Amino acid sequence: MPNNEQHDGGGNSGGDGDHRPYRHPTCFNCREAGHYANEFPYRERRQFASRPSTSSDSRRSRSPRRMEYMRHYSPPGIDKDVRSQIAELNKNLVSIKQFHDAEQAKKEEKARRKREKEEAKRCEAEEVEKRAIEEAKREAKQQKKREKARNEAELRAEMRKDMSLQCAIMLSEIKDSWVEEWRQTALPAVRAVDPKGKKKLQYEVEEVVSDASGDGSETSVTQELSEKTGKLFISEKRKREANVVLEGSPPMETSAKRTPKRGTGKQTDLSMRLTRSKTAKKTGRIPIPAKKKTPVKTPLSKIVRSAKKKTPQSRATPDASGALARLRYRDAVIKELKDLEAPELQKICRDEGLHYDKKIEAIFDIVEHQTQITFEEAPVDEAEVIRIADSGNTEEVNQPDGKIE
Repeated sequence: MPNNEQHDGGGNSGGDGDHRPYRHPTCFNCREAGHYANEFPYRERRQFASRPSTSSDSRRSRSPRRMEYMRHYSPPGIDKDVRSQIAELNKNLVSIKQFHDAEQAKKEEKARRKREKEEAKRCEAEEVEKRAIEEAKREAKQQKKREKARNEAELRAEMRKDMSLQCAIMLSEIKDSWVEEWRQTALPAVRAVDPKGKKKLQYEVEEVVSDASGDGSETSVTQELSEKTGKLFISEKRKREANVVLEGSPPMETSAKRTPKRGTGKQTDLSMRLTRSKTAKKTGRIPIPAKKKTPVKTPLSKIVRSAKKKTPQSRATPDASGALARLRYRDAVIKELKDLEAPELQKICRDEGLHYDKKIEAIFDIVEHQTQITFEEAPVDEAEVIRIADSGNTEEVNQPDGKIE
């Protein structure tokens, strides 16, 4: 071999001790000397994947360093001890691994329990918060209901106040209308009829033809007196003079005065019998017949004076008390009708022959109709006429109640 020969020849030629001894090739796969890697019989076993060469060509290789070979080399006796130590270490490693796994399992279990506790606490906190929210919603709902009830109560109170005010206004208007109607209906009747003793009287003189021609003087005096007294009207009741003496006149016969008794109790039931005015029937005038002329015994001045002082008694006429009874009767009828329903009022209107439009108007129509039926308007007497005859010393006067003076 030329290389070996060259090495040998060179060693012999040089003769110095610096020449390195020849080293056998070492396989990079099995780390055994005597062959190269490409000569390795078991190529499929790639125990050592790392190759010193970066080339893709497997035939190219380089020799490893000496220190690398020395690092991997171990004597056979030492190898057994190391292997036993390695086995022991492996056993220890297994036990350590088991201990580590057990500790890790304990830690994981502890962490799991901790997570479960935290999850339970979180769920409990969420449940408490949820209950608090529901309680707040329930309280808000109750507060809303209470507020609504309070508003409704205030609204009802306001409506009640408005209704009471409206009723008061309506009652005031009704009273005003009653007063106005009373002024229009009752007052004219009261004013048209003067009270007793103050009625306006008109005197007329009935001329009587005398048969005696010798009494011309007396007839002329009587006519003159008649003309003067015919122009007189009594508008006020004059006070009578005390101790008036009429010579030769017969005593005056009058009926006893009767003052109507006043009831102590309040009249509650107003019936047709009690409320209807009781007036005496008007009697016809009694004509004064012409009498035979008699001598005058009483001086004429006293006759005129007595004629002026004496006033005939007028009949009892309805006054302000009758109007008050009328208003009381209207109030009683209204109190009875205000609680009735519409069908009952319609029935009453049909019975009375009235038109039913509305409840209030129907009540007032019924009240007015019943009041007119109950309180019949009494006819107002005209001014009574007193005829004075010049034929006697007595006077006969027609009175509304049939009395003769």
